[in-house]
Amino acid sequence: MAPLPLAAVTTALAAGFGIGWYLLARSTAAAARPGPRTLGRVALVGALGSGLVVLLAIIAMTETTATNRALFQSMYPVATAILARVLLGERLARTSYAIIAGMTVGLFLMNSGQGGVVLGTPFLLLAATLPMIGLADVYAKRSLADTDPLFVAVGRLVAGSLVIWLVLPFTGGGPVFADTAAWPWMLVAGFAMAGGLFGLYRAMDSAGASRAAAFAGLAPVVTALAEWLVLDARFSPVQLTGLVFVIAGAVVLAYRL
Repeated sequence: MAPLPLAAVTTALAAGFGIGWYLLARSTAAAARPGPRTLGRVALVGALGSGLVVLLAIIAMTETTATNRALFQSMYPVATAILARVLLGERLARTSYAIIAGMTVGLFLMNSGQGGVVLGTPFLLLAATLPMIGLADVYAKRSLADTDPLFVAVGRLVAGSLVIWLVLPFTGGGPVFADTAAWPWMLVAGFAMAGGLFGLYRAMDSAGASRAAAFAGLAPVVTALAEWLVLDARFSPVQLTGLVFVIAGAVVLAYRL
């Protein structure tokens, strides 16, 4: 399947799993019904953070590795922290800036080749997702602080899925249901996307945001191992050094933010 149809089906499945999960949780606990203003805010956050961000990342992954994308995802809390500093006046420790600088160096190392750092289209597309996810998170923090986090998570999945489906007809991506062999993988991916999001939500509730974010920062390790085992990906020593820089920085920074 072409990347965009694959993303469209996977996000739709994730949204479906998320809605089911939310309705099940809602049936066991009383919850206030969100108003139109809240729905609009959640839709905006989802369209930006789970729609446009995913579109750019999928386009970038046609020319780069999933591990590289995962490293940029580990930078998402950094983007949120920096924009929260600029827009909300939140403070960052001086040591945090040093860690962020080290993580940024790691991204450049991961995107290096025999001729040096390669700042091509994939790098620029993935870099563009950083301010987008930062804006989405800061806006959510500012306007949805009193909204059920589980509802926000589901709303992001639904709104993001709608954005991808709206864009899909204009991309010439080919038939969505053409490759039936891909469906088992899409089901697994959709369930993993929803399960990971709600797992993070549960972890933040029970273990705290810092510890949950630290574990989320380790995701590129799993991605790199899977890409190495399943897709026979190979990384140079310089790229592996960049991988370590970003992952170590993400874990340490999670406990500081």
